[in-house]
Amino acid sequence: MPVALYPPVWQRLMWFLALSAASACLLAAAVDEEGWTVLAASSGAAVTFAAAARSVFLRVEAHPEYVVLVNWLRAVRLPWPEIDRFGHDDEGLWVRRRDGTELRASAFQHGHSSPGFTRPPVVAAATRLEKIRRRR
Repeated sequence: MPVALYPPVWQRLMWFLALSAASACLLAAAVDEEGWTVLAASSGAAVTFAAAARSVFLRVEAHPEYVVLVNWLRAVRLPWPEIDRFGHDDEGLWVRRRDGTELRASAFQHGHSSPGFTRPPVVAAATRLEKIRRRR
């Protein structure tokens, strides 16, 4: 049975509302304009709304045979034997492969200058994923 780890609801809601508001502002800017401005603002609104929709689906899935990182632009599938360990740092959750490369999970990134309340979900996700890895 796969385990899906999502960011907290408040974080997903924050991203969705911020990006939706940016999309609405771009559309509002295009209302009284014409020509290329309408095209640029409408295109920007579509892209930011697509990002808002994607923000709801960011997650990490732990399946019996592999792990999936559903990030902003693509999903990365990693077989368990390729994973060395899970961890976190000042930027968020990372997955270290056996070859030494690291991948970041967009669902659990917070940045080095973020407030402290954004860090516990990252620590909890990294700890849970590492426990699952060790049981394998």
